[in-house]
Amino acid sequence: MKKKIRKIISNLLLLILILSTNIFFIQVDIVSASESKESNLIKKISKDYTKKFCNAIGFGLSKESAMNFSLSENKEIFKNRNGIKNVDKELLAHEIAYSVVDGCGYQLDLYGDEDIDEFANYYLSLEREN
Repeated sequence: MKKKIRKIISNLLLLILILSTNIFFIQVDIVSASESKESNLIKKISKDYTKKFCNAIGFGLSKESAMNFSLSENKEIFKNRNGIKNVDKELLAHEIAYSVVDGCGYQLDLYGDEDIDEFANYYLSLEREN
């Protein structure tokens, strides 16, 4: 009976030792940090673009003019930023489209997922031209 208890306790201690060493030596922070830098940059660009776009719409510019203005301004602002060349353009376009539809889409009758996709595609086409 004592041998069984000792064996169970020793197995339990061994399991705890193995789990604790794995937890301390695995570096998850490196992976999450590299993902968050790009996503933070995308959010920053999206927020800035949306602010410029919605203000341009508020001043009475057309959708196309507001997009061209906001795109050129953002390119100028973020051109020297580290990591800008590595940003996923499609992810950025969808983040911008979602942000614009959420922020001032009502002024342009943009409401749902179809409008978000349409805006993102139009943004990508303009971005490729410039």
